[in-house]
Amino acid sequence: MNAVTVEARTEDVRAYIGAVRAWLADLPPEDVDELTLGMEADLTERAAEGDVLLGELLGEPEEYAAELRSAAGLPPRAATVEGASSPGWVATLVASGTEVGTAAVERWPWLRDLRPVWWVARGWALGWGLAAVLGTGHFLLVPVLCAAVSFWLGRRTAVVVVPRGVATVVLAANLLGVVLLLPAAASTLDPPQSGGADAWVPPGVSLDGSTVSNLYVYDGRGNRVDGARLFDQNGNPVYVDPSSVTAGDDVPMRPDGYPDVATNAFPLVVGGADPWGATDGWAPPLTLAPVPVLPSPSPTASDAASPTPAVSSSSTATPSGAVPSPPATPTPTVSGG
Repeated sequence: MNAVTVEARTEDVRAYIGAVRAWLADLPPEDVDELTLGMEADLTERAAEGDVLLGELLGEPEEYAAELRSAAGLPPRAATVEGASSPGWVATLVASGTEVGTAAVERWPWLRDLRPVWWVARGWALGWGLAAVLGTGHFLLVPVLCAAVSFWLGRRTAVVVVPRGVATVVLAANLLGVVLLLPAAASTLDPPQSGGADAWVPPGVSLDGSTVSNLYVYDGRGNRVDGARLFDQNGNPVYVDPSSVTAGDDVPMRPDGYPDVATNAFPLVVGGADPWGATDGWAPPLTLAPVPVLPSPSPTASDAASPTPAVSSSSTATPSGAVPSPPATPTPTVSGG
């Protein structure tokens, strides 16, 4: 038989102790801890004496647990009552999982080098699931932190024998990590774009992420407007989601199961109810304050009157339509002689 490596011997000791504790699980936890106190150091020393596994050296874990009971003066393991759950099924499951892992590492030693990769992948998958459940905006920060914690926990549990409670948590984390690994990898490699085609947009009108079930329209003077129809910048009518309309028994239903109400004329007219009636938490007022009128713009400098052109002092103003008189002809004089 090939020599057992130090790593394989450590894994074998952990698995053997876990199986022994499983066969002692019907005892109170404090008794189990007392019986297995110092067992790790003792079994590690005995396992180093030969190149065989503890099962071949000490016998089956069931027999070893029975010897511990007998030496402590405790009764044999109680038989499981039919119809009752076994008190040590969790410990048995943990021991079985540890044994399977040890056997896999013994058969494929290269798996031991991949354990750090699994610790990181396990933490990332668990962090992805936690972020998806909480809906947190730090969608990458949570998986990174969980991956770091998982790597630290893997390093710690690989070199010491952990208590049964911690081993149970590790086993549950491994199983859940296997389940979440595929969807987490798919989401990481192809994350949905916010606001893109993968983002679901609720039908009708929404405000800050909440569905709008009705609209109340007032004109600029603050008076109510009945039957208002609104359109967006592309000419599409604004409407509310029919599934958000609450109607009584007197309102007929459409073939699609929604109330027969015009959902693009506001406020909605639902049966014989007052469309301006009080709603849950808010009563539309009869009028509102008018919209303030902006003052007219002040005249600019270009609008000021232009100055009248000055008249030259050398010219005489002529009335409109008047014809100027010709200058007087001088009369000739006769000189006497």
